Amino acid sequence: NIFNLVGDNTVFTYAKPVSLIKYIVRMATSDKKESLILDFMAGSGTTGQAVLELNKDDKGSRRFILCTNNENNICTNVCYPRVEKIINGYKNSKGKKVFGLGGNLKYFNTDFVGSDSTDKSKRDLVNKSAEMICIKEDIFDLVADKGFDFKIYQKGKKFLGIIFDLDAIADFKKEAEKHKGNFAVYCFSYTEATPEKEFKGLKNKYVLKPIPAVILRIYLEIFKK
Repeated sequence: NIFNLVGDNTVFTYAKPVSLIKYIVRMATSDKKESLILDFMAGSGTTGQAVLELNKDDKGSRRFILCTNNENNICTNVCYPRVEKIINGYKNSKGKKVFGLGGNLKYFNTDFVGSDSTDKSKRDLVNKSAEMICIKEDIFDLVADKGFDFKIYQKGKKFLGIIFDLDAIADFKKEAEKHKGNFAVYCFSYTEATPEKEFKGLKNKYVLKPIPAVILRIYLEIFKK
């Protein structure tokens, strides 16, 4: 019952049955248990709960992205608390401990980045583009933050490097080589050239990936002025 999770003092009065969404997701991903499920109208978060329960049932590794405009604070007051409790556990209305299903949860707000070449616009672009690339790679734990130069994130033995200034590659390599694992590296540049030769002969494996075009276009507008 959703009200055991978020209480009954809410404008939200109805949620889709978890069993129905589990059935649909199971049918769509029975042979692809690592699938990413996207729900553009998240509502109370039923899709998130269904995916987490299904992963527990069949040992899958499905992920989900829930989107909402937070109308009537439905995300703040219902969706996010519900999914957080499903992951971490909670006490029901009778005070009984309900164990969580495990997993992790990230919450992002959309926002605009100014097009003027100011430190604020640059800082906003650096932070927001890094967050989007983290979502793409599913790596979120920040282990090195060098501002406008580069950032490094970690998930187990997988690392994500985002280099915002090509002049910082040498410093990035020094920092990256302190860790042991495989790196996905994104380099912002004014040209389409990628510096693969800079990463040869190092102890870690480095795979350079292209910056998504929409992010790169905004970067060029702000940083090249």
